[in-house]
Amino acid sequence: MGKRLGWYLPEQLVLRITLAESDPKIWRRVEMHSGLTLHDLHYVIQNVFDWTDSHLYHFLVPPGGKVTYKARRDAIRYHVLPPDPYFGNDNTNDRPADEAMVGRIFTPECKQIIYEYDFGDSWEHLVKLEKRLPGGDPDGVPQCLGGENAAPRDDMGGIPGYYQWIEALHDPADEMHKEAIEWLGEDFDPTRFDLGEVNAHLTAAFKSVPKRPRKRRKRGS
Repeated sequence: MGKRLGWYLPEQLVLRITLAESDPKIWRRVEMHSGLTLHDLHYVIQNVFDWTDSHLYHFLVPPGGKVTYKARRDAIRYHVLPPDPYFGNDNTNDRPADEAMVGRIFTPECKQIIYEYDFGDSWEHLVKLEKRLPGGDPDGVPQCLGGENAAPRDDMGGIPGYYQWIEALHDPADEMHKEAIEWLGEDFDPTRFDLGEVNAHLTAAFKSVPKRPRKRRKRGS
């Protein structure tokens, strides 16, 4: 679970996460506590999209939540990457993702951020704030509330590559047909989404650590 990073407004945030350029849209709706970090949100996205967490990632928080080229260029970048051996930590727009609480990232001025996973395939996800609900348990497990369509596999070449593999799977004459069966499985259904399965993944990833009972203080101490 996330670090405790000082005071914050305890809320439950409802986020809609959409895989950019997917058609039909591949999306998930999740609920998580405002006291969790962007690094925790990284794990949420990994689990609800069934990624393998085998590549680097970053979040981009653009001014006003816009996704224009200029806004992306001016965005604050959150990640857990090691320092660049050549340039060090000179990029003033970089911040540690494991020290940024989600509840502070989303503001009335910024209701949408970008999560990019695997800088080679460049799987971009648009993360949009839909609701803020008061209260909630900071140690609670994030929940998936809904979604549509199966997510791609890692290393498929981005969204264009994913759709190319699906076409090859359904076309026995395609030279990639046999490889597509080996990779996706003959019965792969791109419209499949199993809410119970997704939440089982989240529960396994976010199991709360049992809290130690407090020791009684001795009288006079």
